[in-house]
Amino acid sequence: MTNFYNHSPNSLRSALIGTVASSVLATLAVTTPALADEKEPHADIYVQSANGALFTGGWDHETGKVLFPELRVFEAEFGIDAAFPFSTDEPGIGSNLIGVTLTMNLLAGLGAWNGSGFTSTSAYLLASYGGQSAFSTTGGSFSFLVSEGLDLHPEYTLLSPDTMDPANGIYLASFTFSSAGLADSETLYAVFNLGMSEEEHEAAVAWVELNLVPAPGAAALLALAGFGGLARRRRD
Repeated sequence: MTNFYNHSPNSLRSALIGTVASSVLATLAVTTPALADEKEPHADIYVQSANGALFTGGWDHETGKVLFPELRVFEAEFGIDAAFPFSTDEPGIGSNLIGVTLTMNLLAGLGAWNGSGFTSTSAYLLASYGGQSAFSTTGGSFSFLVSEGLDLHPEYTLLSPDTMDPANGIYLASFTFSSAGLADSETLYAVFNLGMSEEEHEAAVAWVELNLVPAPGAAALLALAGFGGLARRRRD
């Protein structure tokens, strides 16, 4: 089966240079143990802009608090509502770009977790909002206007090309955000779980974080240290 993603792991250590990085690691060593055993809040997508480009963080839509200033890997569970076993409305979307029209782009291709990476699958994802639909078979997009207090929850549905139900598994979809006059965001990833264990889901998320998202530089680590360290994001 074809590899859906085949990247060499990024080395975090190689990105940490000199005394600045050493001091950051020392700070994280102090702050992280206290958080290591705590389940962190579920993070939805938070779209922002800086230096003429869009970027994403993680936020708690219930409190409106930005939990992670930069975040590109998000988690979701299909079938939270038993009436819709192959659908979810997570991750949701918030933004502080009031009055701006944003477009969420679903990139072509869907990956299935095999225990050590993601491979191609015949299943596919439908992402829809406001009568607009995007399929992972071809790629597509939907747009929306950011208003005050935006808490948008698209519908994500896993589909099978035949009449059978989609197989249980962990699935990886890729997205970007775009808007007129701003550079597109970097690719963000949603790791969807259908019927698999929490441990397997977390292992897949960790693989995406390690292999598909570049390790932060020293400056980013300094910023993250102020948010309580680099403990891995987990759902409620």
